[in-house]
Amino acid sequence: MTRTEVQKLEHGLYEIWWVSGGSSLASVGSKPNGQRWMAPTNWTGGGSHELKHWKAVERVELLRSSSTREWPPSPGTNQFNPEED
Repeated sequence: MTRTEVQKLEHGLYEIWWVSGGSSLASVGSKPNGQRWMAPTNWTGGGSHELKHWKAVERVELLRSSSTREWPPSPGTNQFNPEED
């Protein structure tokens, strides 16, 4: 992905497909200066904002936007509710 494409991403949870094959679930957010970062769940070294890592991304799919999070969840959804534990 290019820097311009990356900067258009919303904050949220994504499935990221890699140029090398395969995919990862990842959070996408931004630093205080607005630069986007990604934190794939299967990386052990933490997240990255470096363009070299974004260039390894073939495409992304937004699974859940941070701005549309609903709480409490709608009845019948499969979400964790700490009050039911």
